[in-house]
Amino acid sequence: MNRTFDFYEYAGFIIPGAVLTLGLLLFFPEGHELFTKDDVTFGELGIFVVVAYAAGQLLQSIGNLVESVWWKPWGGLPSRRLLAGHYLSAEQRKRLIEALKKDPKLSRDLTTTNRTEYGGIVREVYAIVSGAGKAARVDTFNGNYGLLRGLAAAFVALIVVACALGKGPYTITVLAILFLLSIQRMHRFAVHYATELFTQYLLLSK
Repeated sequence: MNRTFDFYEYAGFIIPGAVLTLGLLLFFPEGHELFTKDDVTFGELGIFVVVAYAAGQLLQSIGNLVESVWWKPWGGLPSRRLLAGHYLSAEQRKRLIEALKKDPKLSRDLTTTNRTEYGGIVREVYAIVSGAGKAARVDTFNGNYGLLRGLAAAFVALIVVACALGKGPYTITVLAILFLLSIQRMHRFAVHYATELFTQYLLLSK
């Protein structure tokens, strides 16, 4: 099979998977010889990418858990909280309500819509923005969100391994700090994604 990876796959799967793999190699030195040779072949590099991709896919299961735990006290994902009235000015909020109500593809009234429907509205709005060719920045923010969610999951996994192996407090503290930094950046990109998505939609609705 011959295919290329897109940005989201690199950011969301390969990079976090590579971080986890390299972190595990630090904990298990006997595996160093696989990737520290001076004459690593293209095939061996390809195997590493495949391993990183597979590890990244598995990490996103942890990432989904991290995501659900993190956003619960905040009231949900920013893209859905935006529909509930956050992140937008009063004028933008009014424009969004009118745009969604008048849009023949959506015909949604946010003032009476149940919050359980917000996820569907977000996906429909994204489809409209993407179909108009205006989703480049939105996709970039989403890719970076996936990257940081994957990195947060990788550091959670490494903290668990470090604790199981009895690593010292210095190692665990460093990993915990990296986890917190990843979570902070993940939060920021989620807000950027939400505001950019609906800003583009408002511009299109004009």
